[in-house]
Parts: sequence; C-alpha cells; structure tokens
Amino acid sequence: MRRILANNSQGAIESALRKGLVKVNGKKADAAYVTKQGDLLSVASFLLSQNSLQGQAASAATKTDPLPFDVIFENEHLLFIDKPAGISVHDGPDSVAQAFAAQKNNSLSFVSAPLHRLDKGTSGLLAVSKSAKGARWFCQKIKDHEIKKFYWGIALGRLDQTELWEDPVDGKSAKTIATPLKRGLFEGNEITLVQYQIFTGRKRQIRSQSAGRGLALLGDKAFGSGDGRFYLRSMRMEFPDNDLGLPPAIEAPEPQDFLAFFK
Repeated sequence: MRRILANNSQGAIESALRKGLVKVNGKKADAAYVTKQGDLLSVASFLLSQNSLQGQAASAATKTDPLPFDVIFENEHLLFIDKPAGISVHDGPDSVAQAFAAQKNNSLSFVSAPLHRLDKGTSGLLAVSKSAKGARWFCQKIKDHEIKKFYWGIALGRLDQTELWEDPVDGKSAKTIATPLKRGLFEGNEITLVQYQIFTGRKRQIRSQSAGRGLALLGDKAFGSGDGRFYLRSMRMEFPDNDLGLPPAIEAPEPQDFLAFFK
C-alpha cells in the first residue's frame, strides 16, 4: 500500500484500512496484514485521485524556474554564467545573487552565490559557487592572484601598443595591462577595442585607469561623457592546476555588439 499511495502518510493509510476504503479480496483488512500472491486489492477511487494531486503539488513545490542567464561552464563545484549588462551582481531584487537564492538547493546548508564583483553595466563571465569546496578554492586563488582575468572594452581614443598601468585607484595600488585589439571610428572619433588584464580587483579599476589615460570607456558618463551604457565585458579566466575539474581557461562568447563598431 505504501507503493500505491506513496504520497499519503502511514497514518492516513491505516485510517483508510480501518474505514474499509482499502479492501483485500473484498474484505476489510488489518494494517498488519501481509499481502500474498493472488490477493486482490480494492482502493477507493477518490484516494487514488487525491494521491495523484498530492504528488503533482509536491512536484510543483520543488520545481524552479530556469535561471535567466546563459551558462558557459558548469560542474558540481562551480558555475560560470554570461551576465547581461544592466543586471546587478549582488544588490536588488533582480540581482544575480537573488536569482540563485531563489533556486531550491538539495543542500539546505549551502546556497549558490556569485564569487566576485562585476559592475552592473559590465557583461560577461561571472563565477558562481555550487559547493563549499568550490567557493573556498576560487576565493583563495583570487586572493593569491592565481586566477588571471581578462576583459574587453571599447575605449574612446587611440591606444597604439600594449601598456602597463599602475595608477592608484582610490588611493590603493592597482595593476592592469592594456592591449589594443582593433581600432575604428565612432561619430568621427577614434575608438579602440582594448583587452584589459587586471592583476588587482579594485572597484571600477578598468574604468578609472582607462579614463585616467585619456581612454574613457565609450558611453561611460561616470568617467567621461555618454548615455551611461559603457562597453566593458568580462571575457576570460585562466586557472591554475586544480582538483575541481576546471579547464585551463573559460571564455565568454565574443560580444557582437562590440565588434559591430569595428566593421
């Protein structure tokens, strides 16, 4: 009976037996009765319907909506998503953190969460924890500067060669290598598609240092002029040897809206 009425409690099944709602060979049976081959079980139809509805409700309660992000890489320890521009990582009801907090996790003691910052206006590769081991490993390697991080940005101005920038950000040391990838024109002004490799993780580091070099990101009104939509994308992370199953590098898709400026 536990298999037939799997969504009913043991007490509910015993009550049904006492009331004659479940019969064996046409007769009421005791809860201790052990069925034998050839026994005929009769179950009130409403009990079967009720059991089915309870099963559907339980299924609906554990079902979660799919995450509104493209997944670039996933294993049991870490998840890497393609964060859209305009979505906050940690703050607000529509943030990445809230989207993962709303997911029902099999482990009540662990909730997936973003492991680093990206500005709201920055798109691209974002690491999210899936296990305590993965979270500890990633955070420690970031602290030890063993994970290499690369970004693409569209800078307003001309960068001719690779440069090392060590200009402080908010009074703190910061280090970035800027490499030109493509050059073009936008509304009569020179623009450069730049790859930024950051060695420190200061807030708004790329935006601040690039603007300080006369290369403010296109559209970045906080450090230059524009409508507020700036062009910066987290493109690639490179990892040291690990036992988490991570490949040597994970890369976000090339941003076609960025490349359209250079056709």
